[in-house]
Amino acid sequence: MVDDWYEKVFENKHDEINEFLRQKEAMGRSLRTLNAYSRTLRKFYHEQFPELTPAETEVRHIEEYLHELSERDLSQNTKRRYLESLSSFFSYAMKRPRFEEIPKLVHDRPDCATWENAKKIVHEIADPRDKSVAVLLAKTGCRLTAALEIKQDDLMLEEGFIRLRKRKGRKQTVVPVDDEVIKSIRRLQKITSGDDIDYFFVSIRGHRLSRERIRVAVRQAAIACGVMEDDETRFHRKLTPHTFRTVFTTLMRQQGMDDRILKYIRGDSSDQTMDVYTRVDRGEAREQYLDCISNLDL
Repeated sequence: MVDDWYEKVFENKHDEINEFLRQKEAMGRSLRTLNAYSRTLRKFYHEQFPELTPAETEVRHIEEYLHELSERDLSQNTKRRYLESLSSFFSYAMKRPRFEEIPKLVHDRPDCATWENAKKIVHEIADPRDKSVAVLLAKTGCRLTAALEIKQDDLMLEEGFIRLRKRKGRKQTVVPVDDEVIKSIRRLQKITSGDDIDYFFVSIRGHRLSRERIRVAVRQAAIACGVMEDDETRFHRKLTPHTFRTVFTTLMRQQGMDDRILKYIRGDSSDQTMDVYTRVDRGEAREQYLDCISNLDL
């Protein structure tokens, strides 16, 4: 159902948020803006963290929500609206003495985001389909949504590339892959060779694989191999499919990959001039990629 932005939904179970909304209303904010604030804060505190209060909010809660937004199939406008609403509330709260302990929105690198941990998790995943997804995430740094959008004709394995269709900024990128990725995909192709399917990563019913399936597989593997605890909630100790992107980026930078090529492989959309004026040659990208990527020892 489409949101009715003009239906007043300002009530929140936290007095601090109601006070924030009343102040914004007194300042003349439109009903649409007030509802954007209200709905986002209700999602954050009523649904995502129902036991959390504004005064108890820590950086890890915000980081976890940001990662959740990154992995959900939301439009860029929706994600931007969510973050603008949260940022507005926390900017307001930070200026009031009773909210002095509420942190600023600070991005950090989780402690668990290491190549060795990535290897442990990939090795722990038994299902060849889920393992193949994890291998791709670790060795290309792509987002989970982009990986699950791969279709059969996106596999350019003979040339050593895979096309990623659904990237940030609605771009497509042809990224290089190494022998480990190719072998992982070849093994999966043998299992599914008789299936008449469009998407490459599919469920047993032939539907495109869900993000939740991979999130569960990665979490279970991380717990089984000791990377994280079963009840782990702290951001800096929590490994998700999106963490593989951080692992890949860190590895490539440590290995000295040209930042221009790293942005191309990651599918970054923030630097638009790179696409217009500095075209990345696929062959050059693959050569640097093969020089920098490490083995998962599959």
